[in-house]
Amino acid sequence: MTSAPRAIGVDVGGTAVKAGVVDAGGTLTERRDLPTPREPDALVAAVATLVRDLRRAAGADLPVGVAVPGIVDDDAGTVALSANLGWRDVPVRDLLAAALAEPVAVGHDVRAGALAESRWGAGADAMLFVPIGTGIAAALVLDGRPWGTGFAGEIGHVLVTDPDGGPDLPLERVASAAALARRCAAGGEVTDGAREVFRRLADRDPRARTVVADALDRLADVLAGAVCLLGPVRIVIGGGLAGAGEDLLGPLRERLAERLVLGNVPEVVPAALGPWAGCMGAAALALPHPDGGVQ
Repeated sequence: MTSAPRAIGVDVGGTAVKAGVVDAGGTLTERRDLPTPREPDALVAAVATLVRDLRRAAGADLPVGVAVPGIVDDDAGTVALSANLGWRDVPVRDLLAAALAEPVAVGHDVRAGALAESRWGAGADAMLFVPIGTGIAAALVLDGRPWGTGFAGEIGHVLVTDPDGGPDLPLERVASAAALARRCAAGGEVTDGAREVFRRLADRDPRARTVVADALDRLADVLAGAVCLLGPVRIVIGGGLAGAGEDLLGPLRERLAERLVLGNVPEVVPAALGPWAGCMGAAALALPHPDGGVQ
């Protein structure tokens, strides 16, 4: 009896590298994590060590997929720019292939997370994945495959009106989890992250109510524009802010309905895979597509 295909997924984050073994059914085992080395050579060496460890644990020379943050040329396997890692023009796929003496699948972390959610989580064959954490990004999946490369999906950099009356500023400076905490604290109270902002919202705190409303208004503006271009594909909200649940999703749906006057309002649902979605998506890059071919 032939076992289900498996692959090793490695998700390189700004602070931690997550790795594990994922099978074609989306089961994740042999989880590993370590602090992210900052230099490319050190990171490649750490990933190679993780891969060898996971192959020993799995008892097989499994294929490898790696997801990295920043502006990523998925076709070339190059990180053009990553503020999280301090990288510019790093040929990460070639470096990893040389270290492991075999080809490695490399992709953008958000597009990898979108692929995992589409295949095994809350998504669908056509969906827009929007993780909201320290920043905001998006990834489009069409026909069960992530679409785009390079700057595609960088919606956090779309300019929106400043709720405090200044010049227009990037969306993620108003609507990210980090922005919510920062703007709430600017009202004179120390705020321990975006989750506390939503706790205060539940307690009818006026500053929290204003900060969240400002964020949702601008997020809805940007997402409504995306829906007008893409049609009403399912929107999957991920990242740390997805933990706010219906306190976030309900008002966001209402705002989208107000802006999409033709009635093309999409489903808006929370992500299902949590912080290991990037690792699972990285593995999916190295697994065969269910319909055949590559991702």
